[in-house]
This record gives sequence, C-alpha cells and structure tokens, in this order.
Amino acid sequence: MKDLKSIKKIAIIKKKEIFLIALAIIFMLIGFFSYRTTNNYGKVADIQNYPETALGEATLVSTNDINENQNNIEDIQDNNDSETIETSSDDLEIDEEEQNKTNFFTEAKMERNNTYSESLEIYENILENSSISSDQRAIAQNEITNITNEKKAIQVAENLIKLKGFEDVVILKNLDGINVIVSADVLLPEQVAQIQNIVEREFEIESKNINISNK
Repeated sequence: MKDLKSIKKIAIIKKKEIFLIALAIIFMLIGFFSYRTTNNYGKVADIQNYPETALGEATLVSTNDINENQNNIEDIQDNNDSETIETSSDDLEIDEEEQNKTNFFTEAKMERNNTYSESLEIYENILENSSISSDQRAIAQNEITNITNEKKAIQVAENLIKLKGFEDVVILKNLDGINVIVSADVLLPEQVAQIQNIVEREFEIESKNINISNK
C-alpha cells in the first residue's frame, strides 16, 4: 500500500518536472523570437532602408546634408561680410567727399580773411607813420573803410544765402567782380536768382559782375 502511494507521488513529481521543463522551453522560445524581432527592427532603422521622414516629424539627416548646410551658412556669412565691407567703403567715400567740401569752404574763408587782415595792417601802419602826406593818409583811411564795409557785406550776404537752404557758402570779391560758391549738388534757376538778388543788394553791384557756382 505504501509502495503504491510512493509510486504515485514519484509519478506526480515527474509530471511536475516535465511540466516545468516544457514551460521553460516555451519561455526560451518566446525569448528567442522576441530577440530576433527586435534585431530585425534594428536593421530597419538603417538610413538606407528608412524613409527620409520617420516616426512623426523626426527627419534622418546624413553627414553630407549637415556639411552642405554648414557651407551654405558660411557662404551667407561671407556674402553679408562682403556687403558690409562694400557699404562701409561707400560710406567712407561719402564721408571723405563731404570732408573735402567742408575743407574747401573753411580754407577759402580763412585765406580771404587773412588777406583782409594783412591789407588792414598795411593801411593802419601807413596811418601811424607821421611822415606821410595828408593825401596818403586820406587814401589809407578810405581803403580801411572800404575793407571794413566789404567784410560786413560778405558776412551779411553769406548768412542770407544760408537761410535759403544752403549748407555753406563763400563769397570772394576781386577786381573783376564777385564770385559766389555754394555747397550744393545742383543749382536751380530760382536759387541762382535768389543769390543774385542778395549779392546785388548788399554789394550794390550789377548782375553781370556776379559769378555764381556750386561745389
């Protein structure tokens, strides 16, 4: 009786062992197929087999694409730098031209004023000389008055011309007449007429003796 029970227990244990072994084999097979499936997905994820656009909006980009984009960015930067250099050169040329124009008017006025100062000094020295005649004294005094009045007329005329919209102007008087030079790219006929009227009135001179130009 005991032997029969023992045999039954052994049979049950063997059945359990067989069941566990079979279950283990099933799990091993499941694991094996899962690994192969995962490995296949890994192969699919190769750039050559994957479409350009994958999962959602993610895009696969090759090294060549990155290099090409980098080159494009550098080209754009180079173009921008070139444009900046060209613009800077243009600005420098404009600034230099404006500076030369300013220098012209400044130097012309300085030279004119120096000439007036030297002339005044000469006639004043003549007046201080006690040995000169009365006629010579009268002539020297008359020249001093003329120079002083001429300087005042120039100052008034230049200021009035500037009020007409000109940035700068210089008036030079000589034996032949009066030269008026204004800072302007072009001179319109009505502007010439305005300048001419001012100079005629302030210097009491005929229009044929007035020369008007721009710089």
